[in-house]
Amino acid sequence: MTAVDGTRPLDPDTLAALEEQREFLLRSLEDLEREHDAGDVDDHDYASLKDDYTARAARSIRAIEAHHARVAAAGAPRSWPRTLAVLAGVVAFAVVAGVLVAHFSGRREAGDALTGDIRESTRTQLDNARLALQQERYDDAIEIYDEVLADQPDNIEAMAYKGRAQIGNGDMDGVLTLIEAAEADPDYPDTHYFLAGAFAVAGRYDSALQELDRFDALDPPRELAAEADDLRSQIEALRSTATSTTAPAPAP
Repeated sequence: MTAVDGTRPLDPDTLAALEEQREFLLRSLEDLEREHDAGDVDDHDYASLKDDYTARAARSIRAIEAHHARVAAAGAPRSWPRTLAVLAGVVAFAVVAGVLVAHFSGRREAGDALTGDIRESTRTQLDNARLALQQERYDDAIEIYDEVLADQPDNIEAMAYKGRAQIGNGDMDGVLTLIEAAEADPDYPDTHYFLAGAFAVAGRYDSALQELDRFDALDPPRELAAEADDLRSQIEALRSTATSTTAPAPAP
């Protein structure tokens, strides 16, 4: 398997190897389905091979997407805030993300009791960070999330919402934070929702729609699913517009 350094863009040979690996594994999955349907592969081998191919393909795809995000971060950091400002009204990422902030599962309402243990102390920090995020005090939110992550590096909520706060602050590295969160816990739906908006703002509409597919597959709360449907419609419209404006003109 191709080794990947997660701290910088891939060299061309490594990227090509990952893309070849991705295509090979996706073809292998298709072949496996046909062989299983034809009775050439039994159920046990089918399940085992499918899990293996799927996991390896997902790792390759994630590594490729991380590469593209890092290239964007390294190549155009100055244009990111302007791009975000231009497209935010169309994609409505900040608004949609704000709904997630208000409604994500496990929210502790004001007045709920605290016992003072470390978990609920962390909950208070996360609540404070969420409030800062809602008020667009992104620097304050990031500072709190960093404090949580210093004690609990695997806290997926802090990691995902830090990425959201970074993007709100005009920092393209937020995409990388979100990718790391998705790799750490692919079953946390908020991450995929935030990534969908981030990829859309960056003009990577196919990747954005793939993240929404992952979000939908995790059976998110109904309110969030409705917001995701709206975001999907907006992304599809943006992709359609981008496709029509880049299509070659018909020959005279």
